[in-house]
Amino acid sequence: MSAETSEITRSPDPDEPVVTVDRIERPPMDGPKPSKGVRIAAIAAGIIGFLCFVALPFLPVVQTQSSLHWPQNDSLESVDAPLMAQAPISLSLDVPLSLADELPEGRSLLVGTLPPDSKDPTAEGLQVRRIDGSVDVVVRDRAILTLDEDEVEANRGGVISIRSDHERTEAFVEGAVDAEGEPLRGVVNEDIRPQTVGIYTSLPADGDAAAAVASGLNLDMEIDSRYTSKPTIIKYIVMWLGLLMAVVSLWALRRIDKVDGSAPTPWLRKDAWQIKPLDALVGFILLVWHFIGANTSDDGYIFTMARASDEAGYMANYYRWFGVPESPFGAPYYDLLALMVKVSTASVWMRLPALIAAFAIWFLLSRLIIPRLGKDIAERRVAYWSAAGVLLAFWLPYNNGLRPEPVVALGALLTWVFIERAILTRRLFPAALGVIVATLAPSCGPTGLMAVAALLAGLPMLVRIVVDRHEALGGGAKAPLMQTMPFLAAGTAILVAVFGDQTLATVRESTRVRGIVGPSMPWYEEPIRYYWMILQSVDGSFTRRFAVLAALTALAITIAALLRHRTVPGALAAPATRLVFMFVGTMFFLTFTPTKWTHHFGVYAGIGAALAALAAMAISHWAVGSRRNQVLFAGVAIFMLAFSLMGINGWWYVSAYGVPWFDKTVQLNGIEAGNIVMVIAVLTLAAGAVLQFVQEFRGEDRKPSTLAARLRLGTIAASPFAVVSFMVVIFSVLSLGKGFVSQYPAYSVGLGNIRALTGKTCNLAEDVLMETDPNEGYLTPVGGVSLGDSLDPEGNARGFTPNGLPGEMTADAVWVNDGQTNADRSENPDSNWVSGGEGASTDGGFEAEAGVNGSRATLPFGLDAKRIPVLGSYSENVQVPGSLTTSWYELPERSESHPLLVVSAAGRIHHHDINGVRQKGQKLMAEYGRWDGENWVTLHEAEPLDIGPAPTWRNLRFPTADIPEEATAVRLVASDENLAKDEWIALTPPRLAELKPMPEVIDSSVPTIPDWAVAFQFPCQRPFDHFAGVAENPKYRITPDRELKVSSTDTWQSLSAGGVLGMSDAVNESVAVPTYQKDDWNRDWGIVEALQSRPNPDGVRPGPAVIQYEEITRSGLWSPGPMIVKED
Repeated sequence: MSAETSEITRSPDPDEPVVTVDRIERPPMDGPKPSKGVRIAAIAAGIIGFLCFVALPFLPVVQTQSSLHWPQNDSLESVDAPLMAQAPISLSLDVPLSLADELPEGRSLLVGTLPPDSKDPTAEGLQVRRIDGSVDVVVRDRAILTLDEDEVEANRGGVISIRSDHERTEAFVEGAVDAEGEPLRGVVNEDIRPQTVGIYTSLPADGDAAAAVASGLNLDMEIDSRYTSKPTIIKYIVMWLGLLMAVVSLWALRRIDKVDGSAPTPWLRKDAWQIKPLDALVGFILLVWHFIGANTSDDGYIFTMARASDEAGYMANYYRWFGVPESPFGAPYYDLLALMVKVSTASVWMRLPALIAAFAIWFLLSRLIIPRLGKDIAERRVAYWSAAGVLLAFWLPYNNGLRPEPVVALGALLTWVFIERAILTRRLFPAALGVIVATLAPSCGPTGLMAVAALLAGLPMLVRIVVDRHEALGGGAKAPLMQTMPFLAAGTAILVAVFGDQTLATVRESTRVRGIVGPSMPWYEEPIRYYWMILQSVDGSFTRRFAVLAALTALAITIAALLRHRTVPGALAAPATRLVFMFVGTMFFLTFTPTKWTHHFGVYAGIGAALAALAAMAISHWAVGSRRNQVLFAGVAIFMLAFSLMGINGWWYVSAYGVPWFDKTVQLNGIEAGNIVMVIAVLTLAAGAVLQFVQEFRGEDRKPSTLAARLRLGTIAASPFAVVSFMVVIFSVLSLGKGFVSQYPAYSVGLGNIRALTGKTCNLAEDVLMETDPNEGYLTPVGGVSLGDSLDPEGNARGFTPNGLPGEMTADAVWVNDGQTNADRSENPDSNWVSGGEGASTDGGFEAEAGVNGSRATLPFGLDAKRIPVLGSYSENVQVPGSLTTSWYELPERSESHPLLVVSAAGRIHHHDINGVRQKGQKLMAEYGRWDGENWVTLHEAEPLDIGPAPTWRNLRFPTADIPEEATAVRLVASDENLAKDEWIALTPPRLAELKPMPEVIDSSVPTIPDWAVAFQFPCQRPFDHFAGVAENPKYRITPDRELKVSSTDTWQSLSAGGVLGMSDAVNESVAVPTYQKDDWNRDWGIVEALQSRPNPDGVRPGPAVIQYEEITRSGLWSPGPMIVKED
């Protein structure tokens, strides 16, 4: 007997649908009975496999324990050792008081864990310091122990001992007492372990290290490397035994299934492998989008995690949360990406899992899911077109990247398919496979809990299968056990991926840390996800809104059909109900995800498409013979489009380059398309209301006379859903296509992907040009004027002076939308305006020593004030109108390697931004001229390209391609006629920049910090490695454009969040490197900052510390104590 369905007619009314349900009758149960060995194998293997898997979190691992000892290499030199956990497990430090006498005059630091010139080193670190004869021990701004001058003198031969762990921090001088006879001891009974990025001292680097050690100087630090571990042999044995037992139990379950005596039921229809026009269209759009389509927000984040995991030995979060592992989420999907990066880092390669998932989902929808919903729906093209439209509407904005949503969406659908297969065939083996897939989905990400909804939806029918077989399998306790025990092994096998190289203790600690640092929002704040969807941001863009609104509309229509008819007309009742249950269950489980980012909606891609097919059938039934319903459903579809169009046509980071309306709603001459479509929707709905009255007056509409006519009319009536979806899809493709065309030859995502096919896989890095030395390339002033005097050669400038700059510059604040992906506003929760984010060394200031033209202003970009002059119009006192005309500078011959004339400037400068919008400010123009034998003749004047941010230092650009061919010289003309305090201008002489592509300056051997938002666009730059809790010190930081930097990467990666900037900013001093995007000179693509370890007072830069490693077997319950995390 094969699985079949039967029809049950509920009503003689011809307008009522036929309710079609699965045949419920019991199989014949006349198949071969399982042998005793098979029964025992099913039970025993299932139980043994289950026990093996649940034991994994508790089994021992081999942990690599790292430690640091200092002094090193017979030297008192400082050393760098940035700790991923920020603080060590424990620290033991002994400092002889006699070393205080060795400190040169003007120095105070004996020993510390942060460089003394880092930002507020005592706020987070430890310092043993001498101040005016006294000695203090300060940890996280707490004076643990203070010895006044008399106590220091009385204990000259003594040693200050400091001990710090997660329980207490204490400092004491053994055997010493104060004036009152009390021991010299200070204790803090809480966790204040210091942040550690190395060991630093102001003692002379050439001091006598041997004598200091002999006097008692010693530091021993146990580093937090709990996550660097690998399975022990016993754990490997248990894992492989568990997997073997799981396979055996599943094999036995498949043998047991044969007891029902049913004939095999084919999975697919005979024409399933034929490619139809709709298949070709879906495949074509997906392939085109794979090359020109937008990436997703977290691609760089996950990409870097995968790249760094091999050296680290585990999948660390990398950018945040103190480097804790992703477990219990991420595996095995992130592990697959970690393997893929070893083959290639090209975007088109790394995103193949998402593309394959898209094809697989469409195959499941068109070949298995829609046919499973019933014979009638399987024969209706409108169902397939509606499903395809909604699938693509989700896929394009949500799932074209490295995030786990694509594989979760596939896993959830595959679970539903396996469960339905089990119900259809009355066999449990497919259900067991579904359980395996269902456990894989949540292991890839918390949104994967949606697969559990598919299991719960089919659970009653699975229980019925077990009950129906009870007698045929001999009854008693063995009958249910042999059928259920394999599910135990199948459902827990995922623990191999979760706890393969981690333990229960480490996973619990990583979960605790992520929960404290956040963002971690409670379940009842789930509505905020939908609120963020309607904000004017990329996370609430037009295309993202539409996909979710389409799925919710399909859900509402399907539920209405089920409530009215007990089924969706033309579909099987039970599978349709289970599909709705799965969608609603997904919405429920989504509330428990700790973050509420809108990118999680990508998991609805498959199930939303399936619901769209059901909704199309319901619309078709209700609209046939009712012009009112036809018009009303069309109005609903148009309204859905109108509401969606009120979001911007935004795409993430570089994906938006050249895209029309990337920062605003779709509009023409200020008239928003959403408002126009809304008027059409209202008129359409009003027409439907009028038809309601007409229908009431005339009676029932005339029905089509034939079945064929009804089907044609039903298809047309149900088509608004598919039509509107494909309109949005086509609009998306055209938007990114326009971006590709309008940007060329400048960079776009599409250009980067196409170049990757030719072997050029560096993406945006190929087009980011860096100045090799901004102190070179300055144009030569004519007439023998020196460069230092060239800004005002005749002394005629008015209002411009060498020190005419403010003492501090802060870039204008930017607006940060609520709900922006990975934006951490915990430090400024009450305002959406966020300031800062300017490049390193561009925020001004003054030096003690004057430069070449008497200016003490701090110059940006590493410019040498002894060579480069500066004039500015700012005044602390009376502001006067300013005017300045520089010398003429000789223009050399134009060349491709010198495409820009660059002027480093500050203040507010009049210009037109990348969108052509006029920005107010002071006038600064470049005048190009030539010598006519008597005078300099001006041929052309050019306005600068200014990417901001004002008023900080930046590099104004004048493309050399715009310089008249006959011009031989250039000069700058500036004027400041606005006397407001914040309206001023400062400038340096022009230079012809020597530019090289980033890969030639920063190759793969150089460790960098590519901020999470940009990392996917810089695959040829290597993120710094970390191992056993210690990070490699990066040499460069690569950031996104200033708005994204200040709103997201600066905060997400911050010290308080356990981020990488907490280490890098403390260890290094930084300076912004002038960079430009090739052929897109007015684009703020981002910033490159050169990093160097902070030098000690002798000018010596610390080297990397020598770290000691030891492999130790640890129990699954072992913990060195909690990591130090600040709790609110």
